[in-house]
Parts: sequence; structure tokens; C-alpha cells
Amino acid sequence: MSRVFNEHASVSRLFSKSLPYKKVLPALIIAAGATCSGLAAADDVSKKIADLEAEINALKTKVESKSGPEVKPGTHFQYGGFIKTDFIFSEYSDGDRASASVGDDFLVPSVIPVGDGNYDSDPVFDANAKFSRFWLKTTTKAGDGSVTSYIEMDFNASNDERLTNQSSNGLRHAFLQYNYGEGDSILAGQTWSTFFNTAALPEAIDFVGPTSGSLFIRQTQVRFTKGLGAGKSLMFSLENPSTSLYDGGAGFSSNQYDNNSLPDVVARYNGSAGDFSYSFAGMLREIAYKDTGSGSESDELAGAANFSGVYKFGNGDNIKMSLSYGTLGRYIALNAFRDGVIEADGGIDLVDTLGGFVAYQHSWSEQWRSTFSYATSTADNPSSAGGAVTKTVSNANANILYSPVPKLTFGAEVIFAERELENGTDGDLQRLQFMAKWVF
Repeated sequence: MSRVFNEHASVSRLFSKSLPYKKVLPALIIAAGATCSGLAAADDVSKKIADLEAEINALKTKVESKSGPEVKPGTHFQYGGFIKTDFIFSEYSDGDRASASVGDDFLVPSVIPVGDGNYDSDPVFDANAKFSRFWLKTTTKAGDGSVTSYIEMDFNASNDERLTNQSSNGLRHAFLQYNYGEGDSILAGQTWSTFFNTAALPEAIDFVGPTSGSLFIRQTQVRFTKGLGAGKSLMFSLENPSTSLYDGGAGFSSNQYDNNSLPDVVARYNGSAGDFSYSFAGMLREIAYKDTGSGSESDELAGAANFSGVYKFGNGDNIKMSLSYGTLGRYIALNAFRDGVIEADGGIDLVDTLGGFVAYQHSWSEQWRSTFSYATSTADNPSSAGGAVTKTVSNANANILYSPVPKLTFGAEVIFAERELENGTDGDLQRLQFMAKWVF
């Protein structure tokens, strides 16, 4: 303490010797005022910081108590999509490609030509931008919840390659969803079937990817979702039905029927365990037909089940998988199989199908990644279906994807696919596909 006073006395003597008293005193008064003002300002800043921290904590508590971001009054609009261009080289082992364009632009296993293996085909080149996509979404506050509307289209329809290459737009999704609780909602409209867990579909350049073993269907439905917390939920839906059969009386040709009296009924549970998220889905269907010409008609109840999942590694890699069994018909492999066979007595003999896929994605760096997948499905066709119906389809894909900046991707993918009939006749497809894609 004495040292402090001594230093203070030394400073006083210095000022008294070097400056006149009348000049020093005003300066000291000003300095003291500035010091007091600074202390007051510091107290004011501290108070503001404390108030700000209180507001942040209150806001954090409010956000954590809700299932999602707060929706303000009024309607909020969002839009997006992507531009995607594909360049495709295809070569078939046992015949020319189908005359229809389906299968030219993406893998459709049921149209792979089959034969004796002695056919020498030339590679075919196709290019298109028809899978480019656009969507519009609105969100409107409604009571304690919100109403979402969503509509999406692409241009994967007819395409005149002779002149302007104008492609027709097609409806992918169009639905409304009323969100009335934490994870609780009602959806009505067209979107992915509840039976199909889209989160398990791997990244691919082909339109589907593991097509031969994948569920892949959009249709009109009403869906109820109950949130169970911690990323878990239970879904129940009634969906648009359709029946496809082999008609034994017409030379085993494939026929599509729309004579169903009941919707397809689907229930699905979504769960998780650590880094593994999964879903179990079950479906009950009515398989029905009516031949207005002969007056023959019949119906059968059928079922199907699916398990799918995603395991994420800490380094950005992941494994995705799906396994399905039952009367799947149009639900799997882009309708490579049918729901059943119309027997000679007019009854329906159901077709059971087993199919699935496994895919592994590896991140080489922040900009480079690859997906390797294998998919297959096989049908237990009744003997009455004959030998010319599809028994097994499969495909293996491998790609390399490069994103120099986020949302911009260039890539290349090789595809090896096979189709085999009940009589053992088969055919292969080899494809090399390049892509450029910008998401906006």
C-alpha cells in the first residue's frame, strides 16, 4: 500500500514541476469524468449482454419445445429442382433394343432382349435432359399447426427426337399435408407409396439405380402419420390399386386391370438404433379382374412385406439395403413381374416375388464419392404362366461422382443387367452413362 502512495506522490511532484497548477487541474477533471463515463458505459454493455443471453436462452427453450421451425402467419413459398443431362451408351447381347423409347433413357429390366447369345449388336447412343425437375412448395400456418402443399414435375414423357426434342412434362407429386402435432400429419394426394422407403434408395446416375430389386412407385393416397419421438413414426395409408396378370387364355400375354373394389392398404413403422435407421412395411392388396368380353371375373386377397435400412459410418460412408417378399407386381423392378395368372377356370393363381438390393457408398474426399450396388428379384411363377415369362432380373452398378462445388455434380456409371425367362433364355445389357447435374 505504501508503494502505491509513494508512486502517487511522485506523479504529483512531476506534475507540479512540469505544468502549472491551473492547467493540470482541468485536465485531471476531464480525465476523471471520462473514466466515470467509461465505467458507466461498461456497466451498460454488461447489462445488455446479460439481457441478450436471457433472450437467447428463452428462444432456445421455445425452439426445443416444438417439432420444427415456427411458421409465421401468411403463406410462405419455396421452389427448387435441378437440371440433369444424361449421355448413354448401351449394348445388348441378344437383340436390338425395344422399339419403344422406354428403356433407352433408364434401366427397365423387363425390356432387355433375350435370345441364344449369338446376336452381335452395335452400341447405341442416346442423350436427353428430360429428367430435369421443378417443384413448388407452400407452407401456411393453421391453428397450432401448418398446411403444406407440394407439386413437382419432370419431363420424362413423349420425346420427338427428329426435330426440336421437345419432351412433355409429367406429374410426379401433388399433395397437401396437414401437420397438427409433433410428427403427426395427414397427407392426401399423389406421392411415393408408403410401402417404399425412399431414404434407403442409394445415389445413382441411372433414374432408379438398383432397379431390379427396388420398390419404386408413386400413386394417389391418403396417409396418416403418428410421430413417436426420437425419429420414430408409424404410418398408415390407403392407396390407389391396380392389377396386372398373365392371361392364359390369350397366349400368356400381360394385361392390366382396374376392377379393384378395395384400395391397397399399407402400414409402416420407422425406427432407429444408433447409426442404423430402418423401416418395416406390410401391405394388403386385392388382386381382381373382370373380362367384359367373356364375362369371366375373379378376385383374391394378397399380401407383401418390406424391410429397408440405412447404416451411416462416421466418415460419410453408408450402406443401404432393401428386401421385399410377396405379391409385389408393379411395386418392384418397374413391373417386371405380374400379380398372378388367370387360370383356365377363370381363377387367379398368385405370383410371389422375392427381391432386394444392397448398396455401399464411399467418400473418397469432400468432392469425390462412389456408389456400388447389386440388385435382383425372382418370381415364383405358376407352371400355367408358361416359359416365356420373366423369372429373374438383376443389375450391378458402379459410379464415380465429382462435385467441385456444392450442388454441382459430374459423374459416370457402368451398369451390367440381365433378364432370364422361365425357359432359361436370357439376355444382357451393358451400359455406360455420363451425367451433369445442377441442383437449385
